[in-house]
This record gives sequence, C-alpha cells and structure tokens, in this order.
Amino acid sequence: MPVTEQRRRLLSAIREFKPDFVFSEGYPGFNGPAVCQTVRDLSIPHLYWAIEDPVSTDYLSMVYAPLVDYVFTTTAECVPRYEALGKGSEVLLFGCNPEYHYYTGPRTEYLYDMILVATNYDSRYQEIRWFIMPLVERGYSIKIWGLYWDDRRKPVNLLSYPWVYGGLLPYEQLSYVYSSAKIVLGVNCDDTSITQTSMRPFEALGCGGGLYLAHYTKAQESLFGDLIFQVRNTEQTLDAVNTILSMSENERRERALQAQQYVYERHTYQLRAEQILKAFGRL
Repeated sequence: MPVTEQRRRLLSAIREFKPDFVFSEGYPGFNGPAVCQTVRDLSIPHLYWAIEDPVSTDYLSMVYAPLVDYVFTTTAECVPRYEALGKGSEVLLFGCNPEYHYYTGPRTEYLYDMILVATNYDSRYQEIRWFIMPLVERGYSIKIWGLYWDDRRKPVNLLSYPWVYGGLLPYEQLSYVYSSAKIVLGVNCDDTSITQTSMRPFEALGCGGGLYLAHYTKAQESLFGDLIFQVRNTEQTLDAVNTILSMSENERRERALQAQQYVYERHTYQLRAEQILKAFGRL
C-alpha cells in the first residue's frame, strides 16, 4: 500500500476516534517512519510495544523507538537501549484473555497426545531438531500447525511426515486444540532473556487443558516455575512426555487448573491494559 494511502487511512481513523494516544505493536505492516512521523506531527502520544525483541531489535524495533514517546518490550535486556534514546521504557509481557483462553472440553478432531502451534522459524532449528523431531520420528500421537513446516528449503521440515502437519490453524480454533491435547508443546526463538517468551505459554496455560512442555529458557523458569515442564535435551524430552502421558486424567486436570488459575491472577490482558494506561499517565 502506498505511503500516501497509509497516511490517509491513519488520519481518517484519528479524526473518527479522536484517541488520547496511539498504541502500536510489533511489525504492523505499514511504513514505520512515515506513520510514526504522522502521529508526531499531530502531537498525539505514541506508545510502541516491541514484541519481536530481542530477535529483531536492531532491524525492527530500533526503527520505531526513536520516533515514539514510550517503548514497551517483552525483553528486560532491551530497556537500557531504549532509555539511552531518552525514551521511557519498561517490560510488558504477553498474557491471556480469560474470555477466550479457557477450557472448552476436548474436541474429537483434536484428540492428540501432543500438539504444537508454531511457525517453523530458522532461528528455532536446533530446538526443533532435538526437541520436536524425535517425537515425530518415534510415532507419537502428535499434530503440528503453523507456517513453513512443509517448506523443503527449511533445514527441518515435515515433508516426510505429511500426516503430522495440519496446515494453518485458524486462531478461533486455538482454545479447542489446547483443551483437547494431553500435552501442549512450546518453542521459543530466544533463550537468553530473563523475561522474554512467546505468547504460547500464557495462552496454553489459560486454556487449562494440555500440560505445557517446552525446551528450557530462563524466562519460562522465572515466570512459570514448576507449573510447566522444561527440558534441555532429547532424553529429558522423552522422559517428560512419558511422565505426563502416564498421569491419570484427574492428575493432569488438577495441574492444568492450577496453572490456569495462576495466569488468570497474574497474566491477563486486562492487567496489561492497566499497565499501559499507567505508563500513558506518566507521560
């Protein structure tokens, strides 16, 4: 879309809604500098959420950061970089929405022992190789949805296991999937941050269905502790899978409900919205 059209649509929306501030996140798909400058010209505070940190801080978030008034980030280690630009900055984590992420009960079409809903990024290659593929290769009951799993150019793909790949999952089906499987698998693009995770654990725990199993990150350990299962190698992965699958249905449900209560109390988007409004009030 031409920049002139992007500006026109933005100005039209601002005239209609008359916002007190503009909030944008990640990579919205528009011309960042042009749109940010349009908001600045109108003297409307602009708050930006750098949800792609730390993987793309240099080539994405740092494009927006100089042009906005406040920067949220999922990554504590990035806060000093934004503050060095003279911007207020703080950590804003992902969360869940209890009105959407809740236990739906199992659906027949999603009754697998384990599932994964994630994009097959190259940055996850090593983890996919030792964490996910051994489960596929051993013939577990597993289904995987997401982009690029059928891309032969990717270093790891599911072309040899077409029955495992489910294509793209409509987001409207996510709660059904997480409520139906015994294990929800999780992968991350970064394991260096003490705060950054994907949005997956918040949403999976919010659904209160399958128990969450992921490769180890410091952030997940800090945020969720023993509410989730984390592993560091293939042997630990297989042990964790066998442990979870050997549990009774009642034991899995009890653990899932405990984790659900935890994220409902501490990690909802209602709480995140309140945090955003507090930051705006300090501008």
